[in-house]
Amino acid sequence: MKMSKIKNKSKLELTKAFPLAGEEDWRALVEKGLRGAEFESLLKSTDDGLIRGPFSGKTHRPENIAPLPRGKASLLDGRPWHITACVSDADIAYANTQALEDLTGGASALRISLCERGVQIKNKNEMKRLLDQVYTDLVPIIIGPNKNTAHAALFDDFKDAYICLGLAPSTQGLAQLAKSIPPTWRLITINAASVHDQGGTEAQELAAFAAGAAQAFRTLGKDAAKHISAEITTNQDGHLSIAKLRAARRVYARIAESFGVEDAPLSLHAVTSTRMMQSIDPWTNMLRVMSAGFGAVIGGADFITTRAFTHTVGTPTGFGNRIARNMQLMMMEESHLGQVQDAAYGSYFHERMTDDLAQTAWTEFQTIESEGGLTDNTAFEARIKTAAQTREAKADPILGVTLHPAEHNREAKVRRAYS
Repeated sequence: MKMSKIKNKSKLELTKAFPLAGEEDWRALVEKGLRGAEFESLLKSTDDGLIRGPFSGKTHRPENIAPLPRGKASLLDGRPWHITACVSDADIAYANTQALEDLTGGASALRISLCERGVQIKNKNEMKRLLDQVYTDLVPIIIGPNKNTAHAALFDDFKDAYICLGLAPSTQGLAQLAKSIPPTWRLITINAASVHDQGGTEAQELAAFAAGAAQAFRTLGKDAAKHISAEITTNQDGHLSIAKLRAARRVYARIAESFGVEDAPLSLHAVTSTRMMQSIDPWTNMLRVMSAGFGAVIGGADFITTRAFTHTVGTPTGFGNRIARNMQLMMMEESHLGQVQDAAYGSYFHERMTDDLAQTAWTEFQTIESEGGLTDNTAFEARIKTAAQTREAKADPILGVTLHPAEHNREAKVRRAYS
């Protein structure tokens, strides 16, 4: 066919044959389908009491919205995010072998747990053993959230590496340490995920993150922008997770602006929830972890850790780690997620929920600030406990956990079972 003929073709106006319909038309059809049941029976809300739907339209979308860019993570080399593997085995030799296997298998960053259930590192020589054959000039090293400034000395032989020490904003000696570390290192990880793990709501998690960011700026001034990263959870509710991560960036931008920092990119590390996982028939955890990973990708996380499906049972085997990283590889290489900067931009539901979460979290953040901040804040801890109790009493079903749970436990192998 000649190009001239194509150009002369009239445009197809597909919408011309369809009558315009509004929210009232939709509601009339819904009420007809309900057959006498109350429309309110369809309303669903989040743990913060925010109405989710069932309908989101143009009138619900906030004004003056803009796409939310990802952060500027180092060493991405064209990837949309870092597939961040967990390094948590107590045996240093095995942990090194697993880390190398993860990196060879597609991971691009490592998250090292230096805690009671993590790798047992006592000195810098043992850290060299752990990172043996790891190209630390190409692979970011993330230390799990902690308050131990002594961890910095473990990396004396890795001055050129990209390292996040994972220190809490309340860590003693933070300002002094900031003066001595290499320019490629970050100091701070705001552990908002711990609020989720304790049973907190989405807005409480975001408020804790906001309070941590404010504390970091008060401690380090404008230089805090170079050091702040955050761990925030995503769970089986992928769409709410998308809104939560987007809200985190908006809240952070407002806080940075208030401290005189413009265009401060947030290093956002999404970690899949432990609260949604079960230890009986752990195989079903794969479904929820995948949904949580989807929320992390579309929400715009820079680093993503998808936990092994056996995480709640014990230290994972190589198979558990392989499944965890392959979930992300499927999303990145096969589904091509992450190719769009902010895929949820303009979506009626996601934009409305992003704004609602940001506003609710900001109110809770202001309450935390009026109480003196996060440190020893028993009132905030009490609110988290109340939220956990309310959720437990509400007992919303989670597929495979409380809805249609397995009748028989299909055990999965782990390296070491948790006691």
